[in-house]
Amino acid sequence: MVDISVVIPLYNKAPYILRAMRSVSIQDIQNMELVVVDDGSTDNGPDIVRSFHKCRLRLIQQENKGVSEARNAGIRNSRGRIIAFLDADDEWKPDFLKRIMALVYQYPQAGLYAAAYETMHPNGNVEPANFKFIPPPPWEGIMPNYFKAATFGIPPVCSSAVCIPRTVLDKVGMFRIGKRMGEDLDLWARIALCYPIAFTTMTGAVYHEEAENRACNGTFTEADEHPFVESYKMFCNKQTRILNENDIHLYIGRLKLENARQHVLRGNYKRARQILSRAVCTPSRIRKFVWGSRINRLTYYAWHLKDKLY
Repeated sequence: MVDISVVIPLYNKAPYILRAMRSVSIQDIQNMELVVVDDGSTDNGPDIVRSFHKCRLRLIQQENKGVSEARNAGIRNSRGRIIAFLDADDEWKPDFLKRIMALVYQYPQAGLYAAAYETMHPNGNVEPANFKFIPPPPWEGIMPNYFKAATFGIPPVCSSAVCIPRTVLDKVGMFRIGKRMGEDLDLWARIALCYPIAFTTMTGAVYHEEAENRACNGTFTEADEHPFVESYKMFCNKQTRILNENDIHLYIGRLKLENARQHVLRGNYKRARQILSRAVCTPSRIRKFVWGSRINRLTYYAWHLKDKLY
């Protein structure tokens, strides 16, 4: 086994994959492998991967099955005791893995190790993350309350700035397949239900919003709901006592409200009403509007929801 396996899912990201792989190759970690999973790309991204010889690299190719199955295939075909994830259109800072491994050795009881990240906007501006309920930088340690931080601020864990021990994935499972959105947040939350989360406010990755064909730009179907809603129900059926239960309910409320907003923006008004017709515990304690039959009120609420939550 190697110390760290880096898994990159690849689907039609030829303009960016070289940048991502280079950011892996400059990490100051010796016992490391890079596993790129080509999820049925139709561009020349796989050819770019084959031409890269700066680190221990394996290319796995499969039919297009979605980003979750690509990540899971990378996990299954890797040999590291720690699995790191990086999206093909994002990149790491040079000392990301070194700082993460320091967390691993300092907090062996943790189930997930993450670093802060910055966002590159389409206009070229770089915005550092502004987290809630996490001590200000410079700080690293066990996150005081993952669900509270994830409820009231931007997600503290990014799919391009996270590492997970293989033993933890063996216990909680891998990424949920068959889900179009939120499968990464679902896994982080499932881990947070069972383990402490180690975190460093050191910026470890760059999240590129300007990249095309991002997985987060996918579309919901009429039946889609955030996968963690179901995951938490299954978890509750197995547990008699749950820590931070109130904070988890607030987090689920946040997910439901955001899920409804996304459905509205895509014209799925009926599904948005169904989600909001059940009890939703809003993070900002805002009472739901009485919808009636007026679509414009639901649309107005959805557009302004993000400002009320942050």
